[in-house]
Amino acid sequence: MKKINFFLSTVLLASTMFAGCKKDEPMAFKAESAVNFNLINKLYSVDYSFLTNPESEFVQEIPVAIIGDSTGYDRTFNVEVVNDSVTTATADLYEIIGGKVDAGQFTGKLQVKLKKSAALDNSTVSLKVRIVDSEDFRIGNIEAREFVINWTNKIIVPTWNVYLRTYITPTRSTLAFRIFMQLSGLTQFTAAEYRILGVAGSEALGTRYGDYIKQWNKDHPNDILRHDDGTNVGEPIVPLYYTRSKFD
Repeated sequence: MKKINFFLSTVLLASTMFAGCKKDEPMAFKAESAVNFNLINKLYSVDYSFLTNPESEFVQEIPVAIIGDSTGYDRTFNVEVVNDSVTTATADLYEIIGGKVDAGQFTGKLQVKLKKSAALDNSTVSLKVRIVDSEDFRIGNIEAREFVINWTNKIIVPTWNVYLRTYITPTRSTLAFRIFMQLSGLTQFTAAEYRILGVAGSEALGTRYGDYIKQWNKDHPNDILRHDDGTNVGEPIVPLYYTRSKFD
Protein backbone atom coordinates (compact mmCIF):
# COMPACT_ATOMS: atom_id res chain seq x y z
CA MET A 1 0.00 0.00 0.00
CA LYS A 2 2.85 2.31 0.88
CA LYS A 3 4.44 1.59 -2.52
CA ILE A 4 1.22 2.55 -4.31
CA ASN A 5 0.90 5.81 -2.36
CA PHE A 6 4.53 6.65 -3.07
CA PHE A 7 4.02 6.04 -6.82
CA LEU A 8 0.90 8.22 -6.95
CA SER A 9 2.67 10.99 -5.02
CA THR A 10 5.57 10.88 -7.46
CA VAL A 11 3.26 11.11 -10.49
CA LEU A 12 1.34 14.04 -9.01
CA LEU A 13 4.55 15.87 -8.14
CA ALA A 14 5.96 15.38 -11.65
CA SER A 15 2.71 16.57 -13.22
CA THR A 16 2.69 19.66 -11.03
CA MET A 17 6.30 20.46 -11.83
CA PHE A 18 5.69 19.98 -15.59
CA ALA A 19 2.62 22.22 -15.52
CA GLY A 20 4.52 24.85 -13.58
CA CYS A 21 7.40 24.83 -16.03
CA LYS A 22 5.06 25.02 -19.00
CA LYS A 23 3.20 27.95 -17.50
CA ASP A 24 6.37 29.90 -16.79
CA GLU A 25 7.79 29.52 -20.32
CA PRO A 26 8.14 32.92 -21.99
CA MET A 27 5.76 33.66 -24.90
CA ALA A 28 7.20 33.80 -28.41
CA PHE A 29 8.47 37.29 -29.31
CA LYS A 30 6.11 39.26 -31.51
CA ALA A 31 7.30 42.64 -32.82
CA GLU A 32 4.84 45.50 -33.11
CA SER A 33 3.98 46.58 -36.63
CA ALA A 34 5.22 49.98 -37.75
CA VAL A 35 4.23 52.29 -40.61
CA ASN A 36 6.22 54.65 -42.84
CA PHE A 37 5.35 56.95 -45.69
CA ASN A 38 6.17 54.99 -48.83
CA LEU A 39 8.65 57.50 -50.20
CA ILE A 40 9.26 56.41 -53.79
CA ASN A 41 12.56 57.86 -54.96
CA LYS A 42 12.69 59.72 -51.62
CA LEU A 43 9.96 62.16 -52.62
CA TYR A 44 8.90 63.74 -49.35
CA SER A 45 6.18 65.96 -50.81
CA VAL A 46 3.46 66.18 -53.45
CA ASP A 47 2.05 69.14 -55.40
CA TYR A 48 -1.56 69.52 -56.50
CA SER A 49 -3.31 72.18 -58.58
CA PHE A 50 -7.06 72.84 -58.83
CA LEU A 51 -6.43 74.56 -62.17
CA THR A 52 -8.35 72.07 -64.30
CA ASN A 53 -10.50 70.66 -61.49
CA PRO A 54 -13.95 72.31 -61.30
CA GLU A 55 -14.69 70.68 -57.94
CA SER A 56 -14.20 72.53 -54.67
CA GLU A 57 -12.43 69.64 -52.98
CA PHE A 58 -9.87 66.97 -53.83
CA VAL A 59 -8.84 63.92 -51.80
CA GLN A 60 -5.07 63.55 -51.90
CA GLU A 61 -3.88 60.01 -51.22
CA ILE A 62 -0.40 59.43 -49.80
CA PRO A 63 0.98 55.87 -49.86
CA VAL A 64 2.43 54.19 -46.78
CA ALA A 65 4.22 50.89 -46.22
CA ILE A 66 4.19 48.77 -43.09
CA ILE A 67 7.04 47.05 -41.30
CA GLY A 68 5.80 43.74 -39.94
CA ASP A 69 3.14 41.21 -40.86
CA SER A 70 -0.21 41.71 -42.54
CA THR A 71 -3.36 40.87 -40.61
CA GLY A 72 -6.79 39.46 -41.33
CA TYR A 73 -8.47 42.73 -40.41
CA ASP A 74 -8.28 46.40 -41.41
CA ARG A 75 -5.93 48.61 -39.41
CA THR A 76 -5.64 52.36 -39.01
CA PHE A 77 -2.76 54.72 -38.37
CA ASN A 78 -2.66 58.29 -37.09
CA VAL A 79 -0.92 61.48 -38.18
CA GLU A 80 -0.59 64.89 -36.61
CA VAL A 81 -0.20 68.29 -38.23
CA VAL A 82 3.25 69.78 -37.76
CA ASN A 83 2.69 73.47 -37.13
CA ASP A 84 6.11 74.77 -38.08
CA SER A 85 7.33 77.20 -40.74
CA VAL A 86 6.48 74.70 -43.51
CA THR A 87 2.76 74.48 -42.73
CA THR A 88 1.03 77.55 -44.13
CA ALA A 89 -2.44 76.10 -44.76
CA THR A 90 -5.13 77.21 -42.34
CA ALA A 91 -7.44 74.62 -40.80
CA ASP A 92 -10.34 75.58 -43.09
CA LEU A 93 -8.35 74.53 -46.19
CA TYR A 94 -7.92 70.85 -45.35
CA GLU A 95 -9.37 67.86 -43.52
CA ILE A 96 -7.39 64.81 -42.49
CA ILE A 97 -9.70 61.92 -43.32
CA GLY A 98 -7.43 59.24 -41.89
CA GLY A 99 -4.97 56.47 -42.63
CA LYS A 100 -5.85 52.85 -43.35
CA VAL A 101 -4.13 49.58 -44.18
CA ASP A 102 -6.57 46.97 -45.51
CA ALA A 103 -6.63 43.39 -44.29
CA GLY A 104 -3.93 41.24 -45.84
CA GLN A 105 -2.02 44.24 -47.22
CA PHE A 106 1.50 45.53 -46.60
CA THR A 107 0.73 49.00 -47.97
CA GLY A 108 -1.95 51.57 -47.23
CA LYS A 109 -2.94 55.17 -47.77
CA LEU A 110 -3.39 58.39 -45.87
CA GLN A 111 -6.27 60.47 -47.20
CA VAL A 112 -6.30 64.25 -46.82
CA LYS A 113 -9.09 66.39 -48.25
CA LEU A 114 -7.76 69.57 -49.88
CA LYS A 115 -10.14 72.50 -50.30
CA LYS A 116 -10.20 75.14 -53.01
CA SER A 117 -10.16 78.82 -52.12
CA ALA A 118 -9.98 82.05 -54.10
CA ALA A 119 -6.94 82.89 -52.01
CA LEU A 120 -5.09 80.11 -53.85
CA ASP A 121 -5.42 81.86 -57.21
CA ASN A 122 -2.14 83.62 -56.53
CA SER A 123 -0.58 81.55 -53.79
CA THR A 124 0.37 78.04 -52.72
CA VAL A 125 -0.24 76.57 -49.26
CA SER A 126 1.53 73.67 -47.58
CA LEU A 127 0.65 71.11 -44.94
CA LYS A 128 3.21 68.99 -43.13
CA VAL A 129 1.97 65.83 -41.43
CA ARG A 130 3.79 63.37 -39.19
CA ILE A 131 2.98 59.75 -38.36
CA VAL A 132 2.37 59.14 -34.65
CA ASP A 133 1.75 55.99 -32.62
CA SER A 134 -1.68 54.41 -32.82
CA GLU A 135 -3.39 51.33 -31.45
CA ASP A 136 -2.39 49.31 -34.52
CA PHE A 137 0.96 50.81 -35.46
CA ARG A 138 3.99 52.40 -33.91
CA ILE A 139 6.17 54.97 -35.66
CA GLY A 140 8.51 53.53 -38.28
CA ASN A 141 11.77 55.01 -39.55
CA ILE A 142 12.28 58.58 -38.41
CA GLU A 143 13.36 59.77 -41.87
CA ALA A 144 10.09 58.50 -43.39
CA ARG A 145 7.58 59.72 -40.83
CA GLU A 146 6.87 63.19 -42.31
CA PHE A 147 5.26 64.28 -45.56
CA VAL A 148 4.35 67.66 -47.10
CA ILE A 149 1.35 68.43 -49.32
CA ASN A 150 1.35 71.62 -51.41
CA TRP A 151 -1.70 72.87 -53.29
CA THR A 152 -2.81 75.88 -55.28
CA ASN A 153 -5.17 77.07 -58.01
CA LYS A 154 -2.21 78.05 -60.15
CA ILE A 155 -0.57 75.84 -62.68
CA ILE A 156 2.30 73.70 -61.41
CA VAL A 157 4.88 73.16 -64.12
CA PRO A 158 6.74 69.84 -63.73
CA THR A 159 10.49 69.95 -63.44
CA TRP A 160 11.12 66.27 -63.98
CA ASN A 161 12.96 65.27 -67.14
CA VAL A 162 10.40 62.88 -68.70
CA TYR A 163 7.92 65.73 -69.09
CA LEU A 164 10.52 67.88 -70.81
CA ARG A 165 11.67 65.08 -73.13
CA THR A 166 8.14 64.02 -74.03
CA TYR A 167 6.27 67.24 -74.71
CA ILE A 168 8.53 70.19 -75.47
CA THR A 169 12.17 71.00 -75.97
CA PRO A 170 14.17 71.39 -72.74
CA THR A 171 12.40 74.68 -72.08
CA ARG A 172 9.22 75.03 -70.08
CA SER A 173 6.68 77.68 -69.23
CA THR A 174 3.27 78.11 -67.67
CA LEU A 175 1.54 78.57 -71.04
CA ALA A 176 3.14 75.49 -72.57
CA PHE A 177 2.05 73.30 -69.68
CA ARG A 178 -1.40 74.92 -69.42
CA ILE A 179 -2.11 73.95 -73.04
CA PHE A 180 -0.98 70.39 -72.39
CA MET A 181 -3.19 70.06 -69.30
CA GLN A 182 -6.23 71.39 -71.13
CA LEU A 183 -5.71 68.99 -74.04
CA SER A 184 -4.99 65.94 -71.88
CA GLY A 185 -7.83 66.46 -69.40
CA LEU A 186 -5.49 65.60 -66.53
CA THR A 187 -5.52 67.50 -63.25
CA GLN A 188 -1.81 66.88 -62.70
CA PHE A 189 1.06 65.20 -64.50
CA THR A 190 3.53 63.56 -62.18
CA ALA A 191 5.71 60.50 -62.56
CA ALA A 192 2.73 58.45 -61.33
CA GLU A 193 0.55 59.55 -64.26
CA TYR A 194 3.41 58.86 -66.65
CA ARG A 195 3.76 55.29 -65.34
CA ILE A 196 0.03 54.69 -65.83
CA LEU A 197 0.07 56.02 -69.39
CA GLY A 198 3.25 54.24 -70.35
CA VAL A 199 5.56 55.27 -73.18
CA ALA A 200 3.00 54.76 -75.97
CA GLY A 201 0.22 56.60 -74.15
CA SER A 202 2.48 59.48 -73.24
CA GLU A 203 3.76 59.84 -76.80
CA ALA A 204 0.15 59.85 -78.04
CA LEU A 205 -0.62 62.75 -75.71
CA GLY A 206 2.61 64.43 -76.78
CA THR A 207 1.58 64.12 -80.44
CA ARG A 208 -1.84 65.59 -79.72
CA TYR A 209 -0.18 68.45 -77.91
CA GLY A 210 2.33 68.98 -80.74
CA ASP A 211 -0.38 68.96 -83.41
CA TYR A 212 -2.27 71.64 -81.52
CA ILE A 213 0.82 73.87 -81.26
CA LYS A 214 1.67 73.37 -84.94
CA GLN A 215 -1.90 74.00 -86.10
CA TRP A 216 -2.24 77.14 -84.00
CA ASN A 217 1.00 78.57 -85.35
CA LYS A 218 -0.06 77.71 -88.90
CA ASP A 219 -3.42 79.44 -88.45
CA HIS A 220 -1.95 82.42 -86.57
CA PRO A 221 1.40 83.22 -88.21
CA ASN A 222 1.45 86.66 -86.63
CA ASP A 223 0.54 85.39 -83.17
CA ILE A 224 2.36 82.09 -82.69
CA LEU A 225 2.48 80.44 -79.27
CA ARG A 226 5.46 81.58 -77.22
CA HIS A 227 6.74 80.83 -73.73
CA ASP A 228 5.21 83.34 -71.32
CA ASP A 229 7.73 82.90 -68.50
CA GLY A 230 10.85 80.99 -67.54
CA THR A 231 14.33 81.21 -68.99
CA ASN A 232 13.03 81.13 -72.59
CA VAL A 233 10.27 83.72 -72.24
CA GLY A 234 9.26 85.11 -75.64
CA GLU A 235 10.67 82.20 -77.64
CA PRO A 236 8.39 79.92 -79.73
CA ILE A 237 7.01 76.78 -78.06
CA VAL A 238 8.52 73.91 -80.03
CA PRO A 239 6.92 70.46 -79.48
CA LEU A 240 8.95 67.30 -79.72
CA TYR A 241 6.15 65.11 -81.12
CA TYR A 242 3.66 65.96 -83.86
CA THR A 243 2.22 64.40 -87.02
CA ARG A 244 5.10 65.10 -89.38
CA SER A 245 3.20 64.07 -92.51
CA LYS A 246 0.75 66.84 -91.78
CA PHE A 247 3.07 69.69 -90.87
CA ASP A 248 6.47 69.00 -92.46
